[in-house]
Amino acid sequence: MNINVVMIKLRTQVTKLTARCELCGKRGFFTLRKTEETRTELTAGADVYMLVCRQLYANGQEVIQSSKNVLGSRAIRTGSNLEALLSLI
Repeated sequence: MNINVVMIKLRTQVTKLTARCELCGKRGFFTLRKTEETRTELTAGADVYMLVCRQLYANGQEVIQSSKNVLGSRAIRTGSNLEALLSLI
């Protein structure tokens, strides 16, 4: 027998919790990383991750990628990113 079924049989009341998007209040299903950290596994809390709905997660990924593209090109133009500049030479 499934352990979840056993636990439900023992309880007289079940409270289902739902997460909410921090930006719009809809049901949240995804966590969006708010930092530039690129490691696959990053143990952190609300300072690094935020809970968002499906729509804002998809839009957020687009915004993050666009920001990286703009910042990368700006760094090359201003010469502030020496490695990127040297790779073009």
